[in-house]
Amino acid sequence: MLHLHSISKSYGHNPLFSEVSFTVGEKEKVGIMGRNGYGKSTFFRLITGEESVDDGHIEIPDWYNIRKLEQHLRFEKKTLLEQVSSSLPKIQQKETWRAKSILMGLGFSEEDFDKSPFEFSSGFQVRIRLAEALVSECDLLLLDEPTNYLDIVSLRWLRNFLRAWTKSFLLITHDITFMESVVTHSAVIHRGKIRKMKGEPQKLLNQIEKDENVYEKTRIGQKKKQAKTEHFIKNFRAGARSAGLVQSRIKMLEKQDTQEKLQKLPQIKFHFPAIEFHGDHLLRAWNIDFGYTPEEILIHQLCLEINAGDRIGIIGRNGKGKSTLLHLLAEKLYPLSGHLKKYHTLTYGYFGQEAEGIKWGSETILTELHSVKNSKETEVRNIAASLLFTGNDVKKKISDLSGGEKARVRLGKLMLQKNHLLLLDEPTNHLDIESVQKLITSFANFKGALVIVSHDERLLSRVVNKLVVFDEDKISVLNGGYDEFLANGGWGDDENLSKRGENSHDENNESDNKKKFRERKENQKRLRQVISRQENLEKENAEIDEKIEKLSFAMHKAIRKSNSPLVAKTGKEMKVLEEQMEKNSDEIEKLVLEEIELEEKLLLE
Repeated sequence: MLHLHSISKSYGHNPLFSEVSFTVGEKEKVGIMGRNGYGKSTFFRLITGEESVDDGHIEIPDWYNIRKLEQHLRFEKKTLLEQVSSSLPKIQQKETWRAKSILMGLGFSEEDFDKSPFEFSSGFQVRIRLAEALVSECDLLLLDEPTNYLDIVSLRWLRNFLRAWTKSFLLITHDITFMESVVTHSAVIHRGKIRKMKGEPQKLLNQIEKDENVYEKTRIGQKKKQAKTEHFIKNFRAGARSAGLVQSRIKMLEKQDTQEKLQKLPQIKFHFPAIEFHGDHLLRAWNIDFGYTPEEILIHQLCLEINAGDRIGIIGRNGKGKSTLLHLLAEKLYPLSGHLKKYHTLTYGYFGQEAEGIKWGSETILTELHSVKNSKETEVRNIAASLLFTGNDVKKKISDLSGGEKARVRLGKLMLQKNHLLLLDEPTNHLDIESVQKLITSFANFKGALVIVSHDERLLSRVVNKLVVFDEDKISVLNGGYDEFLANGGWGDDENLSKRGENSHDENNESDNKKKFRERKENQKRLRQVISRQENLEKENAEIDEKIEKLSFAMHKAIRKSNSPLVAKTGKEMKVLEEQMEKNSDEIEKLVLEEIELEEKLLLE
């Protein structure tokens, strides 16, 4: 069991956590969400002791074993198998079959076992670190973006592995679909706190949005009530006969906690301008062959057409040629044979993984965005602001940025261009969940053509309408989206086959559809009732408010004339009206909560 007790952590004037308490229970699998820069990775470093808290303390039992997915790529053993097996529990050191099984699940072959860890690409070296963490059988596993550099097949294997994990883990990932499929609990770092609840991530995000909407409506209502009370005190403070009423309101004000307005969080915005295309084909490839050596052909006899409106997803195992195909389309590589013909004035934007290895010098966010041809100062600063780089942030050096910030700068450069076609290699890597969701929407709305290498199944499901599938040694071009691909057998796993089996029961489907239709009608009817009741109560409160104003004027007059009976009578009437107004306001607050809940249900149906 892990317990954090009222911890606080700041960097200079930048507070990350303020009096945060958090517990990880036995067998809990917790997804950790939060914007880039909000402290997700720092949270892990605090747990492992790599960094210390400013206040509070972290309680970890002596017997509790924590293992973190390491990001550094230093290796001590001669072979891949030795390196991963060294992380097995001591009593299992000779059971290398466990290490072999995990390595093969992550895309390594038996031939790789005797190779040096340093022979592999940086992406596969990250997988080695992931394999070491997975074989450790620790009490708590800390996984920071384990899906980066995984292909879609390995990602689906990891999903099943984590579902079967019998202990606890904390998971940071930008892939909300993956997170939803493996966690039992969700947590979010938000406004310097960490909030956790049982259930899927979207449920928690919706609850926070709902709570903040209610908080803001309550704050506004409280502010209006406070203004009226202050107005009453100001008008009747001088009258001796109304002293009791004035004092009661003064005490009421003193007891009220002032609710501060929640700071509005800036929203990231992506928009990729397109050039309209009215021809037949943007790009055509005939019988393309390519290999880095003539003996090892990666791509054989590939035929592919890219037309206006195409959204092409390139999927399959890493090392089979997905990024290579993108390089061929971008003319960064040239085929050994075959023909590649493009529209004569084709313009394209390219986002590749090789940019992650660039050694940056003195370039800043501003100078890098300005490097785009014909970019203007105002436009550059507007794009920077839409990507959450404001004020002096734009002067930060690229070399000092996090992986997510660097990715946003590179996407910003595409936003400063107009293109017929975007060629994108894993564009969601390093971004936070919110940014990924906004990016997916912007791709769905892009007016040009897209070719995307991605392992993000939500992106593939929502955006693509054609697939290039690298499976074993075969490349297939399929018309249709990713959901259609899965429905037709996909990767050949049992899960999708069982889903299709369930869907074959027509009678059950018909019954379910009728039930859903009836529930939707009932929810729509109740929503109309809730809104109508709110409107009536607000109208009633407005009428009560007018009556109170008139009574307030009458009381002021009675006080001047020293008419004690009228003062007392008017005071009682005002009190009754104020109590009714408060009762109405309480009911309105409950109705607002119900309205939000009903709208969410209807949105999800």
